[in-house]
Order: sequence, then structure tokens, then C-alpha cells
Amino acid sequence: DAGAVRSFRAAQNELIALGAATNRGQVASTTQRAAAVRLIHELESSPMATGNPGLLFGDWKLVYATEPAYRASPFFSAFRKLASGMEASVTPQNAASTSLADSIFAVTDGIPFKEVGVARQLITPTRLVSQVELFVTVFDALLPRASSLMTSTAELQSPIAERDAMPLSTRLRVKKTQVLRSSISRVLAPVLSIDDIIFPTADVFERARPGSADIKLLTSVLAGSDPNGGELSSVDTSRVPDLRISRYEPGGGTFVWVRCGPDDDPIVMPPEEQLSDTDGSDSEKGVS
Repeated sequence: DAGAVRSFRAAQNELIALGAATNRGQVASTTQRAAAVRLIHELESSPMATGNPGLLFGDWKLVYATEPAYRASPFFSAFRKLASGMEASVTPQNAASTSLADSIFAVTDGIPFKEVGVARQLITPTRLVSQVELFVTVFDALLPRASSLMTSTAELQSPIAERDAMPLSTRLRVKKTQVLRSSISRVLAPVLSIDDIIFPTADVFERARPGSADIKLLTSVLAGSDPNGGELSSVDTSRVPDLRISRYEPGGGTFVWVRCGPDDDPIVMPPEEQLSDTDGSDSEKGVS
């Protein structure tokens, strides 16, 4: 009903504003983190959380995360699965647990002079491309800030669930991870091009631990201007961004995304992953 839509939109707008004020939750206080968890729960509990599964497809931008924003990449969920059951010999003070994965993540979190820029995802009926901007600054007066796009590509291995089946569960196989548009690569060229280096995640992980490259994307909220006439679009005609709340399994964080708008830069596709005409048309049509 109209009241439920207004409550949903109010919670959505409050969460987006909170993300903007806290660098996607990365500098949020304890009080702000608690508020974000409350808003996420409110959105997930709303009858407006369900939507046409076809809305999953398209370009998305991260607006809030309950853990470091760079872990929006599915690579880290696959690594968590690879290292499942392994304990660290030395545990950093900021580690979430004594597991090897959490200990390594804690070290990565503590790397100085790094900054995480925009995190984006492109989802089509056949693949998910996740891209995170990374900047490293040592001393601006002498060395220019280094930048790169850390890019992971995963295959969608299962059909999207039928309408109103929430959460939507989508199986992913993390295929590869690579660096694109690296400023360091431009400096080293033609001796070495970092952009040409591709880490074959699936091949390496599957040899080490079969099944570790296969993870799940669980989407608990998928709401927006439903092209098939969903409740949100029929009651509320205001222009608000489409919303997606997703988690990985295995994983530890919740990631809140909004659909990219016309003013957002598009994701940079790996040269070997340029979208085919089939992918493009399918992403526009959605799933019936």
C-alpha cells in the first residue's frame, strides 16, 4: 500500500544519506553503524523488498557496506571459502576472528596510504563484473598518486529465482581477477604492463580446494521502477534510485547498491570480456 511504500522510501533515502555522510560506512561511528543495521533490517522486512528478478541486471554503485568497501568484490568470498577451516599462526589485533582469511583481511585493511574509490558492479544474465578503484599515495610532492581498477569477473551459474522468492540466490563462479588502467603500468610500459596480468582465480582456487571458486550472491532487497509494473512503480512515481542489498555466501558483510545513473561513469570492461549483443539485449529485457 501507499503507506508501506512511503516507509520503504524513507528508510532507503536515510540509508543512502548515511552512506554518503560516512564514506559508504567506512568512517561511521558506532551509533551510525547501529542506525545502518536498523535501516537494512527495516528494508529487508518490508513487503516492498521483493521485486522483479530482472532488476538484478544492470550497472550498480556501492553506497554502504558493513565491512571495508573493497570486499564488495566476490573474490574475497571465494578466498574465504578457500581458506575455510584454516587458522592463522599470528592474529592481528583488528582481525574479526583467528581464521586465516580474517587475519589476512585485517592486514589488507591496515595497509597505509591507500584509498578505496568507487565500487561498481555490472550484472548480466551470464556474468558479474565487479570493479573497485584503488589509490595509493606515498608522498604527493615527489610521487604521483598511483591508481588502478581492481576487477573480478564471475560467471552466473544458476537461473535467477522466480518472482517474489526472496532472497534471490544466484550461484557465481569467480573466474579471474585483474588490474585495469593502472597508472603504474603506464610508467613501466613497455617493460611491463600490469594490465596484461590476469590471475586465474577459478583455476588456482579449484586446484587448491575443489569448489572454492563457487559462491552465492544472496539478494534480500531488490526494489525500483519495475518494468513489469511492480508495487513500487505503481504507487510511487518519484525518481529514486533502484536499490539492491546483497551478501555473499560465504561472507561477513552486507553491501547496499543503487543503480548507476546517467552521470555515473560506466564500468571499464576487460578487453576480453566486452559485452556481446546477446548480453546487452538480455540485460535490457530482464527475466520473465
